[in-house]
Amino acid sequence: MQIYTELTKDNHQDLIHLLTTETWPYHGTENPTEEVIQTSIQQGNYANEGTKTFLIQDKQETVIGMLRLFDLEDPTCLFDLRLKQQVRGQNRGVHAVKWLTHYAFTNYPHLIRIEGHTRHDNLAMRKTFYHCGYVKEAYHRSAWPQNEKLFDSVGYAITRTDWEKKITTPIRDHVPF
Repeated sequence: MQIYTELTKDNHQDLIHLLTTETWPYHGTENPTEEVIQTSIQQGNYANEGTKTFLIQDKQETVIGMLRLFDLEDPTCLFDLRLKQQVRGQNRGVHAVKWLTHYAFTNYPHLIRIEGHTRHDNLAMRKTFYHCGYVKEAYHRSAWPQNEKLFDSVGYAITRTDWEKKITTPIRDHVPF
């Protein structure tokens, strides 16, 4: 069981602790500092008109991760998911992505699709997208800068129509040009 608690001024220290006590190998900044996260919170990057962040807690109410939905004012929103190392590989990512998909489509009727992007070598996240009905729509070469290197990036999305019908519609155009 996972609990999703919206980020507020009362619990933003939990977010800071989560993000600064783990290493995030598939995110732009692997080891963010408390100052950077605090500034980002103050700038509204985790909570504003078009952004919602949720702390993910286990049944003991221990914070084990976070979800951030952003660009919620657009017809296509994006998300960021982070789970502590100790809980990865336990199907928690699938639960979280299914929860956020339901939350976004239920609470934002103007959304027509939800997108997510990951590094090409983040196989766990790529499997999570697949198991949640997201379709691979993009492959961007040398598009993910990290640690003075460039990695390929893969983009996935789910449409409202597919989510409502509980189907996965494959990409139709597979021509090489």
